[in-house]
Amino acid sequence: MHCVSTPRPSLAPIFRSEVQLGVLGATYLEPERRFAIRELIERTGKPQPTVAREVERLTEAGLIESELKSGRRSVWAVTTSPIFTDLRSLLAKTIGPKAKIEDQLVGIKGIDYAAIYGSWAARFYGEPGPQPNDIDVLVVGSPDVARVRAAVDGAARSCGRDVSVSVLSPEEWTEAGTGFVRNVKDGPLVELDLGA
Repeated sequence: MHCVSTPRPSLAPIFRSEVQLGVLGATYLEPERRFAIRELIERTGKPQPTVAREVERLTEAGLIESELKSGRRSVWAVTTSPIFTDLRSLLAKTIGPKAKIEDQLVGIKGIDYAAIYGSWAARFYGEPGPQPNDIDVLVVGSPDVARVRAAVDGAARSCGRDVSVSVLSPEEWTEAGTGFVRNVKDGPLVELDLGA
């Protein structure tokens, strides 16, 4: 049962709480990792007892596994769960880096086009390889670069990884005169939906 005093997560209201969404998001979006409880506390911004209760609920539901070793608890996604792939896909679309970066950039005037490129984009489209350490974002237009960088810094904090941004003018993007632009255009691009 959902407590009326605890608002449902705005990005994915089908989950019972922001803490549940945060724990599942961390573990399912990085299934190769084991997370210490302190990392989940940092990501969710909630106190240890709250996070521990949610970890217990999700463990009982068979969605995550938990192990206590040397007085420290670690948790990870149950990748053999029959709903792992579907749940991971849902989490990636609702609270993954794409959604978080879109949320931070929306409303900044002067952005004509924005996309994620590089290794994160390749993994998004299913190309095998290691989990990227950072996320590369391209912004095309004439926005306030300081605002764009501040927004990307906010996304980096909520994604738990570095996010770098390249801001190009429309002319730089369409002319494709540099090797950088050609490489970005030739690689996978995950377009960001920033509204009209």
